[in-house]
Amino acid sequence: MDRTLILAQGKALALLAAMLQRGGIIDASEFGNLLGIYAVTVAETEPDQGDILAVWAGIVRDSADLDG
Repeated sequence: MDRTLILAQGKALALLAAMLQRGGIIDASEFGNLLGIYAVTVAETEPDQGDILAVWAGIVRDSADLDG
């Protein structure tokens, strides 16, 4: 897996989560939590994809914590 690419995409998702929160659509931390749940579900059949989604969820949650 390309670590740089995965981290960049996670940061892009964190930006998207911040914009959704700013628009009053969903709280960024909730977005991160839902992404984490999705990661667990995906990991049942596609472990590598689940791992990537879990990293992204962590980045989104960490970013939300910094803003919160």
